[in-house]
Amino acid sequence: MTPAPEGPPLATLGDTLRGLRQARGWSLGELSAASGVPTSTISKIENGQMSPSLVHAINLAAALEANLGFLIDRGARPAAFSVMREGARPRLDLPEMGLALQDLHGDFAPGVLEARLGEIAPGGRSGDEPMTHPGEEICHILDGAIRFDIDGEVHDLGPGDTIHFKCSVPHHWENTAPRTTRVVWVFSDGLSF
Repeated sequence: MTPAPEGPPLATLGDTLRGLRQARGWSLGELSAASGVPTSTISKIENGQMSPSLVHAINLAAALEANLGFLIDRGARPAAFSVMREGARPRLDLPEMGLALQDLHGDFAPGVLEARLGEIAPGGRSGDEPMTHPGEEICHILDGAIRFDIDGEVHDLGPGDTIHFKCSVPHHWENTAPRTTRVVWVFSDGLSF
C-alpha cells in the first residue's frame, strides 16, 4: 500500500493559519480570544515553530469558521463531491496523542460534516485534561478498543461499537488495546441551516 500523503510542512501550515486569520481582519490577540488558544502558541504555529495539538486545531478551526482540512495541504478547490482512494488520503500525524488521522472527505465543499479515519497507537490518548469544542462527534470502532470519558461517565468500546455525543460536554479518550485501534470519526461544526 502506498503511504498516505502527510500534512503540509509547518511553514505552509503557519502561512495557511495566518492567511485565515488575516482574511477575518483579526490580530493574534483577537484569534486567541475567539479560540482560547494562547497568543504565543498561535504565533509559534504561524511562524512554523510548532504544530498545533488536536484540541488547538479544533478550536482554531471553529473560531475561524474553517474546516479542519486547513491542517492538510490539499492543493485543490472544494468540490461538490469527493472520492478518496485508499493510499491517497491526506494524513495528519499527532504524535503527542499517538494519533494519525486520514482525511475521508477529501476536497468536498466545506460544510457541516468532517470525516476522519483514526489510527491510535497503544497508549494513545487525547491528553491529560478533558476537551470541549463546538459541534457533535461520532466515533465508530473498526478494530481495537477505546475508552471514552464523557463528563465523568466511562464507556469502553470495541469493534462495531459507536458513540455519539455533543462536544460541548467535557470528554477525552484513550486506546485501551495492546495494539493500534482504528476508528472512523465524524465531526460536525455545530452549524444549523
